[in-house]
Amino acid sequence: MTNTTDTTDTTNLVTAASKAGEQAAEAALAGEDSNRLDPAVAESLVTAGFARHFVPERWGGSAAAPGAIGHLGEALAAVGAGCMSAAWCAGVLAALGRMCAHLPPEGQYDLWGDGPDVPLAGSLVPSGTVRAVDGGWRLTGQWSFASGVDHARWTTVGGVAPGTDGPPVLRHFLLPRSDYRVLDTWRNVGLRATGSNTVVVDDVFVPAHRTFDHRTLLAGDPDPAAARPHRIPLKLLNGLYFLCPGIGAVEGALQTWTQWTARRTEANRTRTSDRPGVRLALAGAAGHLDAAKALVGRVVEEAESATVTTELPLRATRDYTVAADLLLGAVNSLLRMSGSRGQSLDNPVQRVWRDVHCMAGHGALQPDVNADGWARYALGEA
Repeated sequence: MTNTTDTTDTTNLVTAASKAGEQAAEAALAGEDSNRLDPAVAESLVTAGFARHFVPERWGGSAAAPGAIGHLGEALAAVGAGCMSAAWCAGVLAALGRMCAHLPPEGQYDLWGDGPDVPLAGSLVPSGTVRAVDGGWRLTGQWSFASGVDHARWTTVGGVAPGTDGPPVLRHFLLPRSDYRVLDTWRNVGLRATGSNTVVVDDVFVPAHRTFDHRTLLAGDPDPAAARPHRIPLKLLNGLYFLCPGIGAVEGALQTWTQWTARRTEANRTRTSDRPGVRLALAGAAGHLDAAKALVGRVVEEAESATVTTELPLRATRDYTVAADLLLGAVNSLLRMSGSRGQSLDNPVQRVWRDVHCMAGHGALQPDVNADGWARYALGEA
């Protein structure tokens, strides 16, 4: 697969992502019907540079490039404007590149020894059974919601394993494609083309160098020489992978809706845009979108360069959740003022409405958990 992203200039990713987004938009309806990305779209995301984006520089990745975090957000939004499912899978590629940077060096070599453009999938929620054996672990079980797994060459799964000096801990295990089967289980109201299918593992051996402790992922790499995206806590970044596809999708839907509404007429042959409620919906949706972008933009700036304090990741998760609510407000306004014609399955506005609602339901964006963490800190309770 051709490498197109310069490891020292991740602005190339944004340009390539726009082209991938156009390709994804053309295949969006077919992706919904098949419940997975078109293979050519999946390949375009890797070729654009998403898989290598957070891969360590020593393997040819772009993690150390200036502005890598912000450029990823822009690139995900660019793809999301065409197809949010494709952008979601692009975010997974980048997220798992960062995750696997926490593998021991031998495990990183197994994965990236031949180059950084390796398509990955993953299922983080612990499942299955994990048994310690000489030299590593044996895994058995099923892991759901592995977005993009049909196109992956390696997949990570999470499992609870015995701790070395205390209670069991969550570990992540890296498996080559030959070590698992994929069940076609993904049937969802939104994000249909993500192909978030189920991974099945039958008593597979995973060597110790292909696994790592979840706590290292949460805290970040303590090595001051590591790239910035690897050093910061996970919660500073995690919402980015989900929200930026949504931001792009809402931007695309807003543009489509505005152009369509400018041409619409009512049953009495008056212009739809003459209705005050329609103009109010447009202004409100645009304002909600801009507010979400501003919140996420601040988190990105802090993730890029701010001193990491106890509060910073807590505030980031709070802001990610508020941004999700703002995007929900935007798409709700647009769909409500679209009428029956806007609810047709070939109308991209209703697809974005479904996709954004599914995004907001992700575990990383749950409002009670994320708001509570920051609030407890603000009240001096944590």
